[in-house]
Formats: sequence, structure tokens, C-alpha cells
Amino acid sequence: MAKYTGKNMVATFGGVAVSCLTGVETSESADMYTAACANQEYKSKAVGNIDASFTLTMLLDTTTHAAELAAFAAGSSGAFSCSTNTTVGAQYAAASAYIESLNSSVPVEGFVTATMVVGVDGALVVS
Repeated sequence: MAKYTGKNMVATFGGVAVSCLTGVETSESADMYTAACANQEYKSKAVGNIDASFTLTMLLDTTTHAAELAAFAAGSSGAFSCSTNTTVGAQYAAASAYIESLNSSVPVEGFVTATMVVGVDGALVVS
């Protein structure tokens, strides 16, 4: 699991930019399976078949939050990309992803906080 905070983070989901990211957390794991050979069993990783998800935390202003949050409704699917530090270029990309959950606060002092979990459906490219 990796966790990032800072001001240089950018992400898009389904062609819509995620505004004002304050945190990105990613979790990746390889599936395990049991294989049998010569009356013995052993565990092996399913190479190239990973389970990955991203938790994005954002701070939105109350004048534009409704339209942006509507684009990130739970169950939506689309392409996903994320750069956790645009000056270094740490990049994640998935051709197919979906919104697992979206939680947002009520507007306070002109701002809305939101947390979105994006699940990867297929291959994740890390560069």
C-alpha cells in the first residue's frame, strides 16, 4: 500500500478531472492460487492478475462540487489515470475502472470534502 499527500497530484476518471486532490492511497495485491504437482500442493501468485484500488481524497468548492460529484457516482465506469507527483511523473493508468464508493460532506464554509474509491477492472499500468 502506498499513501501520497501534497499539492502536485492529478487524476482523471472517465475523462473528468478530479479537482483539488489532497490525498491518494493505492492498494495492490496479486491473487494467490494453489497448484498441485507430484502429489504436492504449493501456492503461486497469478502473474499479471492483480487486484488494485485507489482511494482519492479531495476538497471541492461549493459552486462546482455538484457537477463533479455527479460524474463520480458509485457504479460508474471509465478510464482512470493518476499522477501522485507531477514533478516526478509517478503515473498509474487503467483502461477500465469503476467507482466503488463516493462519500461527501455537507458544504461547510464554502467547501465540500469527498472521498472516492476507484477499483481497477483489468490491467493497471504503473510507470
